[in-house]
Amino acid sequence: MTYLALYRKWRPQTFGEIIGQEHITRTLKNAVESGRTGHAYLFCGTRGTGKTTTAKVLAKALNCTERVGPEPCNRCEVCKNITDGLSVDVIEIDAASNRGIDEIRDLREKIKFAPAVAKYRVYIIDEVHMLTNEAFNALLKTLEEPPRHAVLILATTEPHKVPLTILSRCQRFDFRRIEPADIIKRLSEVAAGANLEVEAEALRLIARAAEGGLRDALSILDQGAAFGELKITVADVHNILGTVRIDALNRMAGHLAAGETGSALNLVADLTSEGKDLRFFAREMAAYLRALLLEKIVPGSSAREAWGDPAMMAAKAAEFTTEGLLRAVEIMAGTEQEMKWSSQPGIILELALVKACRAVTLTRESSLLARLEALEEKLNKPVQAAPAEKAGTIKKAAPGAGKPAGLVRAGLPGETIKDPAGRGEKPYQPASVETNPDPGRSSEEPGRGPQPAGTALERVKNSWREIMNIMRRERLPLYYNYLRAQPLDLKGESLVVGFPEGEGLAREMADRPEQKKYLESLLKRILKGEWQVSFKSYRGTIEPSEKRHDDLDKVVDVKRRFGGEEIILDGEDEGSLF
Repeated sequence: MTYLALYRKWRPQTFGEIIGQEHITRTLKNAVESGRTGHAYLFCGTRGTGKTTTAKVLAKALNCTERVGPEPCNRCEVCKNITDGLSVDVIEIDAASNRGIDEIRDLREKIKFAPAVAKYRVYIIDEVHMLTNEAFNALLKTLEEPPRHAVLILATTEPHKVPLTILSRCQRFDFRRIEPADIIKRLSEVAAGANLEVEAEALRLIARAAEGGLRDALSILDQGAAFGELKITVADVHNILGTVRIDALNRMAGHLAAGETGSALNLVADLTSEGKDLRFFAREMAAYLRALLLEKIVPGSSAREAWGDPAMMAAKAAEFTTEGLLRAVEIMAGTEQEMKWSSQPGIILELALVKACRAVTLTRESSLLARLEALEEKLNKPVQAAPAEKAGTIKKAAPGAGKPAGLVRAGLPGETIKDPAGRGEKPYQPASVETNPDPGRSSEEPGRGPQPAGTALERVKNSWREIMNIMRRERLPLYYNYLRAQPLDLKGESLVVGFPEGEGLAREMADRPEQKKYLESLLKRILKGEWQVSFKSYRGTIEPSEKRHDDLDKVVDVKRRFGGEEIILDGEDEGSLF
């Protein structure tokens, strides 16, 4: 007897054997059992999902002479003839080769004749979207009102090419891609029935390569059986398909997550030397990154079934940020198509991997920056007053030699501190803390209230960190441009901002009219008034103005977190705190 391919020998013969299409088989079984079947059906879906198989099972169920319930018996003469393709009452038409109006006219004439043996005359028209417009128009009336003994089943992979006048006359069923887990289960059943020895990883690889089509999966299994003499290994399937091992995909994902561009390019060179098809690798890499993205967004998703160890997938997904993984999938998804039309596909793949590495690194840095900004916002919020029973008093340190004049203690709101001038204790005032006040000038003058600390330039320097924080939130690229800039001089409301020598490009960028206007608006927002800004270069280094505030904030933050008080040992210099 002539050898039958696995997908033909193991084709489902009942509704219950059809996998992955329960929403369709349930409807058809109920219709058959209740006698409410339609006269025209349209089966849509990708290749190998069971359209023609379902049509034949429906034809058998309608014509079975010994049927009990909705399933055909597959024992009677009618069922056997339909299964073997010998029934004269079930006619299969290939619309790709019979697409003209003459063929449809012939169908219209023959459909009038009563069935020879069975109860219904069933026409299965495959790839119906290939019919011409004239042929579709000729089919319309027959499709709308066929004879009572006729049932038409149209099958297509491209339903958008079928005219709406045809669609409106049919019951439409959309066949879904079959899940990898269902394909693996069916392949295991077929392998056991065909006495094939197959590795579990090989089944996952076949299910992945089939892309939701069971017929494709059975064809690959059949090819692997011939290649490996009834024993199918992962290496055999890789050799047949030209795909790469899962460990190569894992290694490449690790290089992308770490931003290791050189290692990623070296891996591509190794695959090229092994004779692997780089376009297949790009497709596999995009699918693998997609599975990682789904695992990161929806842990435990069915997408990981075809990729092996779930714990390994979860660990690999944890190496990426969601934004970085999303960008990497986006880059790799378009790479295969670009490689298809390029005379140098290897260069296209290498450029895509470099972009993916940089994208993952940049998104990780952006994520860290966002977290740091959120932390800074929390730390910059006013500290809540401590309960009275927990608020202590600060011990005054013994006078020490070389102590800088005018330095004051940092405390918490509600605490009392010793006045350095010897005027007794006074409440702690965060807004009036001075780092280096003029010893001969009081920070308060009678009748005028609190005054700004230091000179007007010092006031700008004290506000510079707040200006930079706002700029970082609103215009991040401009903020990086100002990282090493400092206020140098102030005349009235004309501020000179300095850039270190060697930062000429940053100074030129800042001097652009729109960027300059933005900085002036920030100064107006924070310090009020109308400001003008100019830029210049300086030599040497200037201590950032916010450094003094950072140390003070650290002391306040530590006390707030641990609810304690600062102890100054005898002889210790208070100035060392700063």
